[in-house]
Amino acid sequence: MDQRGRYAKYEYLYRCLRADVRSGTIAANTRLPSKRDLAREMGVSVSTVEHALDLLVSEGYLQPRPGSGYYVLPVRTGTAPAERAPREAEAAPQVFDANANRMGVQLFPSTTWVRCMRRVLSAQNPELFDTVPLPGLYLLRREIADHLFETRGMVVDPDNVVVGAGTEFLYSRLIRMLGDRPHIATADIYSNNLVQLTRASGAIWSFVHTDFHGMRTDEVEGTGARIVHVSPANLFPIGAVLPQSRREELLSWVHAKPRRLIVEDDYDSELRYTGRALPTLFAQDAMDKVVYMNTFSKTLVPSVRISYMVLPPDLADIYQHQAGFYSCTVSSFEQAALAEFMARGHFRRHVNQLRRYYRAQRDAFVAAIEGSRLSRIVEILPMQVGTHMMLSVDTRKSDDEVVEAAHARHLRLDMLSSHAVRPTADRAHYVILNIASVERERIPSIVALLEDVFADDVARAEA
Repeated sequence: MDQRGRYAKYEYLYRCLRADVRSGTIAANTRLPSKRDLAREMGVSVSTVEHALDLLVSEGYLQPRPGSGYYVLPVRTGTAPAERAPREAEAAPQVFDANANRMGVQLFPSTTWVRCMRRVLSAQNPELFDTVPLPGLYLLRREIADHLFETRGMVVDPDNVVVGAGTEFLYSRLIRMLGDRPHIATADIYSNNLVQLTRASGAIWSFVHTDFHGMRTDEVEGTGARIVHVSPANLFPIGAVLPQSRREELLSWVHAKPRRLIVEDDYDSELRYTGRALPTLFAQDAMDKVVYMNTFSKTLVPSVRISYMVLPPDLADIYQHQAGFYSCTVSSFEQAALAEFMARGHFRRHVNQLRRYYRAQRDAFVAAIEGSRLSRIVEILPMQVGTHMMLSVDTRKSDDEVVEAAHARHLRLDMLSSHAVRPTADRAHYVILNIASVERERIPSIVALLEDVFADDVARAEA
């Protein structure tokens, strides 16, 4: 290990083992020593060894055998050593993408979903073979309305629910209804994809200062905007829940003048772990001035691209009038299957399972960080909702340097500053970890990677 130079410990070990396997120094079918024995021999942690072995397995050099250990696979023939030499410089595969904010497929109740699909097909409902109504199948819109009443206290007319293939599609349709070049205010920590999408449709954006309680609603009036886009239940990535006082301030603003509107994005609101959620702005609004938006893509699987919005009655009429000759962008069979899935209570049970899983996932990350040397320089920020966590790191590295150091270790990190309109000093040194698709057993090796990224800062704190 004294000769590892610029390489991280796990990468140096990975390269040494790979070279020995390729050269035949470690013969095919050889069983490697146990992880603990390797760690003891090399003077490194077990998680460092696990990380190196994971890379060798992913590249096809080793085969793990449950209960037996790791065995060397035969090196592929047909490629001369001279031809293979340039590949030594290739980076090892990325082992963790902290930007990947998607649910693990293993959590999806695929058997139950297939059963719902079969019931739908066997019923042979003629409606499913006809053109899909623009707002979506009524039976799904009714289930969505019932779900919102039961879980969010919202009284919703199914006729005002619009189903679409993804939130981006629904936003593009909504922007067209809001007139030429609508002026929209939103938090200055925002989703770049949304802003770019709507700017292409002519929208003008103003950005309101944000603190760790969410949007500074007292600044909305000064923007001159007619529309406010807000995520009161979970402002990604800081996880801010908008206080009731600021919600009331927004509602006062929208009611003060005609033609004002609030677009409430309730993304991730189902995945709440502590306490009761505050009522939605939609539920508190008595003047039909709030558009409510949500999606099933996060709670089901990304391939089920079904999102929905609830429009005020006047906008629902405009939507039908403007696009009456279109059909819905989601297949009738998929909509009917989701309606069946919800009607039989499968969706509610699935969401409850996700909450338990993600709470345990977060707890495992917290325990791993607090039990590591990282705890000397890291503060874990509280999050009540969502599938990510945010770390405040006492580091002398810039955010760009942190990202580069992580990339060199095959770790893709996301930083709060990359989501901020105004990069300021108080938004630097916050690391975002999306934990949705991380296997539980990989968490210790990921924390070891983070420890290596901030090794200088940890050493300085210990000194």
